[in-house]
Amino acid sequence: MPELFCYAFAEDALSCKVMVKIVDYCNANSRTVPLRFYPGFPENKGGCNNLKKMIPRICNMAKADLCGFVLTDLDVAECAPELIRNWFNLNDQKPTIPDKFLFRIAEREVESWLMADKEGLAAYLSIAVDNFSDSPDSLSDPKQCLLNIIRLKGRKRYHRDMLPRNIANVGIEYNYRLSKFVNERWNVATAASNSESLRRAIAAINRF
Repeated sequence: MPELFCYAFAEDALSCKVMVKIVDYCNANSRTVPLRFYPGFPENKGGCNNLKKMIPRICNMAKADLCGFVLTDLDVAECAPELIRNWFNLNDQKPTIPDKFLFRIAEREVESWLMADKEGLAAYLSIAVDNFSDSPDSLSDPKQCLLNIIRLKGRKRYHRDMLPRNIANVGIEYNYRLSKFVNERWNVATAASNSESLRRAIAAINRF
């Protein structure tokens, strides 16, 4: 079967792991042409501002028939079209993206997609499942919500090491622990059943 190769970029290491897991899921559960990453990708750009700076370059790549895939968080933007208009410097009401450019937005952060598999994440973190939301896409700050759950309900040393100290946004164990969860335990199908944002991303990958 032919394969479609792409360059891929995300704003942090956790999002890179999520991209790989979702693409693996789509490849295993769809009859479409498998999507593959070029060696060394997805690439962690170390923040949304660095990722945003890549947009013109990836658009040019797409125009040259090179496929690109970007995953970012909605964060505080009002909606996905607003973020797209801002990142792509577009003014039309229905912003368009080059056909060879797969641009996906986690609502509001990639942590909401992880929490959409709340049974899996709760078991992995050894925290009761009823502490997790049934509607993670509706959370205004999923990362902070997850950190608060860990802070209030976590009893293990690694829980403390996941929490931020001083000026850090997250603790030294945060990305390691959640990346390990994505690799080993995250159920994409279950998460998609609880996250419209993730369902749309999966559908977009299959169309791509």
